Amino acid sequence: MENNEEEKKKKKGGFIMGTLIGVIALLLGTSVFFGWKLSETEHEVKAELEKGKDNQEKHDRLLADLNKTKDLLEQAKTGDPAKDQELQAKSAELEKLREKLKNYEAEGDIEYFRKLKAELWKLRSEIRDLKKKNEELLALNAKLQDENGQAKTTISSLNSTTKELKTSLQSAADQAKLGARILARDMVAEGIRQRRNSERVSKNPRNVEKIRFAFTLNANLVARPGMKTIYLICTAPDGTKFTNGGNTFTYEGKTITFSERQDVDYQNRDLDVIMYATPYATQFVAGTYTLEAFMDGYLLATASTELK
Repeated sequence: MENNEEEKKKKKGGFIMGTLIGVIALLLGTSVFFGWKLSETEHEVKAELEKGKDNQEKHDRLLADLNKTKDLLEQAKTGDPAKDQELQAKSAELEKLREKLKNYEAEGDIEYFRKLKAELWKLRSEIRDLKKKNEELLALNAKLQDENGQAKTTISSLNSTTKELKTSLQSAADQAKLGARILARDMVAEGIRQRRNSERVSKNPRNVEKIRFAFTLNANLVARPGMKTIYLICTAPDGTKFTNGGNTFTYEGKTITFSERQDVDYQNRDLDVIMYATPYATQFVAGTYTLEAFMDGYLLATASTELK
């Protein structure tokens, strides 16, 4: 009996020990499993945090580049709405890109980021081209304004030296018209007697057969070229005018009798002109003869010669 009781105690003790060992093993296994899961979760959390940090850094860099591009766009503006239309359109594209960047900040998709970056670089390149174009236009405009200012200064200086020009300049239209005038220089009036195939200068009224009036039309690149009609008036010492049949022309609204007329072909270059005045029915007398040449409605040239 005692042996049986002892045997039962041993079996019971072995069962309890086995159960304890099993529980301990189960607890250890559970502890190891949960420890592994915790480590894996920590790794995943850490990876997510690193990914989020990387996405934020990319977002911040792209946002900084976008702001720099915006500054570049503002620098490229000229202040002229018409010239800045293309830049205004680029500004609108930048703002759309800024909104897209907010979506990346929320989602963090790498392909989406690369697309945004490519769009920004393309915009920046286009804005740089527009900035260069505007700078060239501004430089050219400044040069033209400077040249225009110099030209105005030159014209103003020339106008101030001529009393006749100063009194006749009443408007910008008058200035333009005056600038297109053909002027004359080197006016010479002389009494002439014809001898065979040559002309001789004489001051003796008994020998003089006609008065020669020579002058040069100045070169003028802005004048209208083509055929020009020059009217010559010769006034004798007694105030009478040489006339050939009472031919007339209009000057400042008045009808004036001329002595001779001549057509010349002016091509914006210096052109020498020689005209002659004869008294027709009368003879030359001692005294001063005045010659005036008119062209295109204005007094072109004047000179005088004295016969004695």
